Amino acid sequence: MSLEPITIRRMRFEFPAELDPVFIEGEPEESYVNVSMSLLLPYLEPYLIRTMTAAKAKVTDPVLREQLEGFIGQEGQHYREHAKFNEALRAKGFTSVAPLEQALEEDYRRFAKTRSLRFNLAYAEGFEAMTTAMALVFVGLDRSKWDPRALDLFSWHLMEELEHRTVAFDVYHHVAGGYFYRVGVGLYAQAHLMRFLIRATLAMVADSSERLEQLGGKRAHKQRWNALNLRVLPRLLPKVLRTYLPWYHPRGIEMPPVVRQWRERFTREATSTRGCP
Repeated sequence: MSLEPITIRRMRFEFPAELDPVFIEGEPEESYVNVSMSLLLPYLEPYLIRTMTAAKAKVTDPVLREQLEGFIGQEGQHYREHAKFNEALRAKGFTSVAPLEQALEEDYRRFAKTRSLRFNLAYAEGFEAMTTAMALVFVGLDRSKWDPRALDLFSWHLMEELEHRTVAFDVYHHVAGGYFYRVGVGLYAQAHLMRFLIRATLAMVADSSERLEQLGGKRAHKQRWNALNLRVLPRLLPKVLRTYLPWYHPRGIEMPPVVRQWRERFTREATSTRGCP
C-alpha cells in the first residue's frame, strides 16, 4: 500500500465566546472527554515536534524525511488551533484543570531533557497509534449532536492524524527500532495520556456540578458515563490492541471514505496548503 500524501493545511477556525463547553448536546461527560483531549494537545504536540526534529538528522531515507516534515507541519497547526479552542472555553471556568496541565507540561519537558531519543520516539508512536485508533472510532460514532464549530476542529484534526499515521512508526523503526521496546513505552505513553484525560474530565465534572444537576443529577451523570463507555470502549480497545501485534504496521489501515471526503473539504477550505509526498 502506498504512502498517503501529507498536506499541511493552515486553517482559520472561529471559536466565539458563546461556545458552550458542553458542545455535544445533552452529553457533558462526552464533551469534557473531548475538551480534555484538546487541553492535552498544546503540551503534547510541541513535545512531538521537538522529538521529531531531533530525529530528523538521523533519517537518511529522503521520502521518510519529507513525510517527517509533513508530520511536523501538521502537528504545528493542530496545537495552535486547539489552543484557540481551549482559550474560548477557559472563560467558562474549569480552574481545577490548570494544575494538571502544568504537571503535564513539566512531564514533557522532563522527557525531552532526561530520556533517550529512542524513548521519546517510542512515546510518540504510542500516542500516534492511539490517536489513529481514536480517529477510526470517531468516524463510526453519532456526531449529530455536536456543535458544528467543535465538530469541524476535531474532524480536521483526526483526518490529519490518519493522513500521517505511518510517520511516527516509520521514524521510530528507522532511527531506533525494537518491537518489545515500542510496545512497552507505547503502553506507558497511553497510560500517561489516559491518566491526564480521566483526571481532567473528572475535574471538569466537579467544576460544573450546577450544570450537571440541571441535566438530571448524579444518577443521570452515572447513566451517561456508563453509556459513553459502552459506546466507545468496545470499538476502541480492539483497534488499540492490534497495534501491539508484532506484524502491525499503520500502513495497513485504510482511510475510511468519509475521511477522504473530509480531506478534500478541508483542503478546499484551508487558507493555504503545502504538500509532502
